[in-house]
Amino acid sequence: MPGPAWADDPDADSPVIATNVSALLGQLAATAAARQEPRIALAHDWHRRIFAGLTSIPSAAYLGQARGTDHPDLVDYEVVLRERRAGRVLSQGVPAEQVGSALTQLERALRATVARVDASIPIGTRPRSADHLLAVIELAASIHGEWIRIHPYANGNGRVARTWANWVALRYGLPPFVRIKPRPDGLVYGHVAHLSMGRPPDFRGDHLPTVSVFLDLLRSYPAAP
Repeated sequence: MPGPAWADDPDADSPVIATNVSALLGQLAATAAARQEPRIALAHDWHRRIFAGLTSIPSAAYLGQARGTDHPDLVDYEVVLRERRAGRVLSQGVPAEQVGSALTQLERALRATVARVDASIPIGTRPRSADHLLAVIELAASIHGEWIRIHPYANGNGRVARTWANWVALRYGLPPFVRIKPRPDGLVYGHVAHLSMGRPPDFRGDHLPTVSVFLDLLRSYPAAP
């Protein structure tokens, strides 16, 4: 049996999460020039740091651990979004038993893509052409979308997905243009994030619309060039 449901954060948690997110972004900015190898373990650490110090989390096992692990609270934990009235499945994270393999495949693909982008944008430089900029934004949208599609955690998937997007941006000299908490304003971001989630039987998501949204967020970022 899965553990207790982990729903939205209580209002009292917001200041703590905001402080945690600010510290995390500061650390990402400070280490971006080192161009760490992308690893799923990084995201697990981010998840723990974002929710550090909170007492409202229903199970300590949820922090930094993916659904489908051996812990009894997570082994069968499924994430399904349904229509409120009809109950029809709108989207669903990959089944818990497939999360581990999906994350392994994601890390392998991410390393290969990052290596290609690294080769075109030397350390200490920013994208020098529209093609280079688009490659960075596409990478950010892809890792963000895949994290949303897999939905590895009981909660906090969007926050970690947006952290991944900012990790990519900072790696290539761009500002952290995707707000982590609260999520970006308006219905458009929520819509494209929903498109990145899958539905049975294939659990495929469409991450392409996120590219346009991320380009708009970058253009509107206060410190963007």
